[in-house]
Amino acid sequence: MSNSESLVKVQSSMAEKWEGLKPRERVLIVGTIVVISIMIIFTIFNFKNNAIKAQIAETEGYRKSLAYIAENQALYKQNMARKAAMKQMLLDADAKVVAKLSSMASNLGFDVTVTPKDAKKTSDDSGAEEQEIEVTLKGVDYDKFLEYLVELEKLETPIYMRHINMNRTSSNSGSETKMTVSITLISYRLKEQNAT
Repeated sequence: MSNSESLVKVQSSMAEKWEGLKPRERVLIVGTIVVISIMIIFTIFNFKNNAIKAQIAETEGYRKSLAYIAENQALYKQNMARKAAMKQMLLDADAKVVAKLSSMASNLGFDVTVTPKDAKKTSDDSGAEEQEIEVTLKGVDYDKFLEYLVELEKLETPIYMRHINMNRTSSNSGSETKMTVSITLISYRLKEQNAT
């Protein structure tokens, strides 16, 4: 018996069974097949719909991230440029500070001693060190000392005054009062790259 003959036999057997069913049984079978088909189609559609919604949500998240980057890119570049400028200033500071403090005082006619002390690490992890510098000025006029303080304020190097001690060395009413001034300054520098 060939496959086609067996197929014809199965079909005729099914047709006979179908014909043997009552109309109500036929409606129940067709209804069941339709309900199962609708459930399968609905499940497939729901799965695809959820996958599409997830893809849309993910794409929207990427769009929001790109919009955030576009909005803040200029600020980020500005902050990076400011950081690079500060880093360069800190790298240059160590070599220039002592010489600059000495030359400023000498230009104003002071007898000056500039003594840098050992650097201390800052409490953060930026790699910066705090450098304490003692500046001693002798034979200082009050007006000239104010000029020196103004010059200190104009320096591009990050310098902060921690302490000022002024002692009068002359008290003649006929001449200008001279002082000896001790200033403790704090400067910041980047730690040497090869230092541990």
